[in-house]
Amino acid sequence: MTTLSSVIDYPDVSQRDFAREEWDRLCARPAGSLAIAELDRTITVGELIEQSRKRAGQLIAQGVTVGSRVIVARPNVIEYIVDYLATRLCGAIFINLPWSAGKSIVELGDILDAASVILTEHLVGDNPIFEKLGERRFQDVEAPIGPKAPPKRTANELGWFACTSGTTGTPKAAKHTYATFERQTDVFIERFSLSKDDPILVSSPVGHAVGLLFGVKMALALNAPMILVSRWRVETAVELIERYKCTFTAAPTPFLVDMVTYVEEHGTSRIQSLKYFPSSGAPVPAELKRRAYKAMPECEIWAYFGTSEAGAVTAVDPDATLDERLYTDGRALPGTSVRIRDGELEIHSPFQMMTGYWTGDHDNRLGEDGWYKTGDAAVQLDNGYISMSGRARDIILRGGENISPLETEDVLLRHPAITDVSIVGYPDDRLGSRLAAVIVPSEPVNLDDLCAHCAAAGLDKAKWPEFLTEIDMIPLSAIGKVRREIVEEYVLSKLNA
Repeated sequence: MTTLSSVIDYPDVSQRDFAREEWDRLCARPAGSLAIAELDRTITVGELIEQSRKRAGQLIAQGVTVGSRVIVARPNVIEYIVDYLATRLCGAIFINLPWSAGKSIVELGDILDAASVILTEHLVGDNPIFEKLGERRFQDVEAPIGPKAPPKRTANELGWFACTSGTTGTPKAAKHTYATFERQTDVFIERFSLSKDDPILVSSPVGHAVGLLFGVKMALALNAPMILVSRWRVETAVELIERYKCTFTAAPTPFLVDMVTYVEEHGTSRIQSLKYFPSSGAPVPAELKRRAYKAMPECEIWAYFGTSEAGAVTAVDPDATLDERLYTDGRALPGTSVRIRDGELEIHSPFQMMTGYWTGDHDNRLGEDGWYKTGDAAVQLDNGYISMSGRARDIILRGGENISPLETEDVLLRHPAITDVSIVGYPDDRLGSRLAAVIVPSEPVNLDDLCAHCAAAGLDKAKWPEFLTEIDMIPLSAIGKVRREIVEEYVLSKLNA
């Protein structure tokens, strides 16, 4: 086990009031300047301030007080930022959830004893599941205008709950202070040397941490225009990048796939301003990064690793080699230490780490010494760079050998007949598990073809697929993670057919 740190001399921030600082920055901007833009709507700084105060008054009328929990479940729309700022104006704890996660929204509303749950009503319609929210459900009614500034809140008080994006069960709420919330955004601003002259494209869903941290909060921290992709379409993203000269976006892997494919077909003329496109949420195959570097040579593209519990953990150095960019997920960002124990990545970050889970740490992930077990398999190189191997539970044990599905997937993605692929294990009496390839083909292909391709690529035979089936689309979560449990069920249904 090797422990490598990225140490910083971080000042004492315990007496800072980050919500008040954020609000004061916004109020100091020219009232008529652009604050937020969607494809067909814009809002000025003055209008944003006015609408946020109005919403804060409505929340207070609903019973929201200092320390209350407010859930906002909206897509990437102006109203989401209004709700975020209004929650801060009330001194309440902000909780962002995907707008479509009906069951989780209702369950967490109860578990967190939320004072208010804000939905985009025309999207959820008359879905009966939301009737269970009762009086928690926000109503857009007339109320006295809210406060001119947030109440005093110190840096070490709770300010945000980051809900895990688990594929089964109710998400866990990781408790963050105002300080850890702030630092998670600052670490990326520092890494990319961003300023108010860098319009931020918010393409990742704001119901997840990436869209909030590296979109909404980043733009507010920089005093930069915030450009929202309300629902992902690469054509919409390209239109907004061209119109507003966006320089930065952080987005999940499928969005990067779409952008690279678009540029390969249409060139870079409409996205020339885009300088940075870090990607995470799901593994970024080396072959995809190779295509990206060729198609978008002026844009810095690489994979990074992060968690709801600690934000961004690793990133590639600006002077990284091509191999480091292709085959790793970077190394520890300033203020974070990482180590590999029994093949699992563990992290320690006093400036970014959650204080715990709202309902308790039943899996004992966060140790008393501050080290957090991520549940992700990884390999650490001598220079500190980390290569993620997927969720530890996704590792396939075949004949006593631990096999990461990502390595086989990366090789198969280079096959000209494969558009997408997922590798999962299936039960075997002799070996414990064997490898199944579930592919989205662009032309006919058989198992022998894939095995020959793996052999030509030099892949160990134990890592070759032993069963092949096709699917129309690999099932993904909202942030691009493969729903492997669904893929596994699909394979078993085919094997038993």
